[in-house]
Amino acid sequence: MPRRIRAAGLFTAAFTAMGGLVCAPSSAATDAADAQYGIDVSHNVPITMSDGIVLESNIYAPTDPATGEPATGPFPVVLTLTPYGKDQGESDPARSAVGMGMDKDLIEHGYIHAVVDVRGTGLSGGTWSLEQPQESEDAKRVVDWASKLPNSTGKVGMIGASYGGINQLLTAGRIGKGSPLKAIMPIVPSDDLYRDAFAPGGLTNPLLPALILANVPVNEANAISEALQTARSPEDITNLLSVMITHLDGLGALPLPEIIAGGPAAYDGKYWRDRSPHNVLGNIVENDIPTMILGGWRDVAQRGQPNLYAGLQNAAAGRPISAPMNADQKADPRFQLINGDWYHNQLGAATSPDRIRVNDVALRWFDHWLKGVDNGIASTKTPMRTVDKTTGEWTQGATYPFKGATPTRMYFGANKTLTPTKPTDSGSDTVTWSGTPLCTPSITQSVLLGTDQNVLDAAGLPPSECNTDDSALQKGPDATTYTTAALERPQVIAGPISARIRAKVSSLDSEWVVRIEDVAPDGTSRPLSRGALLGSHRTLDSSRTWTAPDGTLLVPYHPHTAESATLAMPGTLQTYDVEVPPIQATIPAGHRIRITVGTNDSPALIPSLAQTVNLLGGTYNIQRGGDQASYVQLPLADPGEIGAECTDTVMCP
Repeated sequence: MPRRIRAAGLFTAAFTAMGGLVCAPSSAATDAADAQYGIDVSHNVPITMSDGIVLESNIYAPTDPATGEPATGPFPVVLTLTPYGKDQGESDPARSAVGMGMDKDLIEHGYIHAVVDVRGTGLSGGTWSLEQPQESEDAKRVVDWASKLPNSTGKVGMIGASYGGINQLLTAGRIGKGSPLKAIMPIVPSDDLYRDAFAPGGLTNPLLPALILANVPVNEANAISEALQTARSPEDITNLLSVMITHLDGLGALPLPEIIAGGPAAYDGKYWRDRSPHNVLGNIVENDIPTMILGGWRDVAQRGQPNLYAGLQNAAAGRPISAPMNADQKADPRFQLINGDWYHNQLGAATSPDRIRVNDVALRWFDHWLKGVDNGIASTKTPMRTVDKTTGEWTQGATYPFKGATPTRMYFGANKTLTPTKPTDSGSDTVTWSGTPLCTPSITQSVLLGTDQNVLDAAGLPPSECNTDDSALQKGPDATTYTTAALERPQVIAGPISARIRAKVSSLDSEWVVRIEDVAPDGTSRPLSRGALLGSHRTLDSSRTWTAPDGTLLVPYHPHTAESATLAMPGTLQTYDVEVPPIQATIPAGHRIRITVGTNDSPALIPSLAQTVNLLGGTYNIQRGGDQASYVQLPLADPGEIGAECTDTVMCP
């Protein structure tokens, strides 16, 4: 029989078993008084794919609240393709609140919502593999099926988070022109799976796929439990029980052995390219599918969501997709971004300082594109809305990188200073490689994924103090710091960051971790962002590297291919360009900006076994001054220079 595996999801495997959520509940659902319809559900509706595999779906349709009968339509259909289990939205309001299961608000406001288990997950047949291209082929058929549901207008939208955000983008890019798919709303998606999550800077962290695979048996048991409650026949029950015996085959669904051994999946090859939305952005624009992206400065894919926006806008303007937008480029309102200060699991959480009502955004988006409501969503000239991590103030603009933020070079100086003036001395600072686990903010961002504290409390895990003060990891021998003088006036760091480190290393390979911090007068060092690079992946691709009009490097792009990887000759001078994910954060007057250069971010980044062999015993001499100066490139602006104030209470909470 076909093998069914309930996938743990792209970024949430470790916490599904203990109740972790991809997205916590929004601060409040759309006002129930506004609800126009009741809800009817049809469970386990089969959809047959072109190869005979059957996917299972739930269909939620509006009803007349007075009679309970099907409401007079027709209605647009919103589709969610999920590996997390199509039934959970019925019992878990948090999932319902963000379109990961039954979306109560959408249905009550006149939408049919179809939730489908992707191939090889939940009750659907076939074999699961992470965002496999076959899912896009399946999705084309599912979109067509959804458009022909009873009482449907024929127009289809998509909504979903994390894995379900990525598959929307891949579907929209591969579905072709003239399809029934008219709008999508990917929540905390990735632009590039390799760089955003599985191998930041080429450090092929095996932890994330290991967590996903470790949770397969737990999720499979949950799926079977749900399925038994809705089984249609004794044969169904027999088939489901047999899945319990075969679910361990799912351990081959991710290339973990290849990653550990340094095989093809340890590099950015076909496997990752087939699964990365960046490669289909031009097709999304060509297919005319409006896209609303919800992202976060603390998300594990923090670099990816602004890149998605820039890529879509460039494609719409006929410019290179992989380039930065021009400062005066007009933005196409079909492609929008809301980027808040939240983690992957925290979007809309009541604990978030800038919580957002996801379904209010969805209703405004789909009301226009699927129902033709003139609500102003398509007339904005500033479709990029972002929040300042420090002040909580929302701004709206059109271009990324931020117009008004000036790339500013800050050099590593003697006595651990960070200065705009190139040092004249030719000294060096020494750090050593360490694989020792650290208390870092990346644990929350990349491992815990911002999981709600009540879940962590239940598991006996305290909050990480390093989310608010990471000074403990700035002490040698595996790290050194460079700090500015106290700022005379507030400065906003807004946009992409890069560091150019010139160094001599004693080992065949090196691990570089660069952190940006806001240092208060009392010495508290608040982490803002972190980037990494495996030294052997230092080769630059000039065609994809972002530069300013004057040639200043903004964002380095490394091919991360086996062909481009080069080990170091110990003792020779090399240049390491480290991409640091973007932020928007105001540094107050009297505070200082600090750059910490370290060699470790474990357990958020754990080099593979093949990489560790070449890292052992490494000592790195960071060069300062003259032609070999090391520096960081910061996008700086005065407050108020990077966009207008955003006062829309839905789009900018």
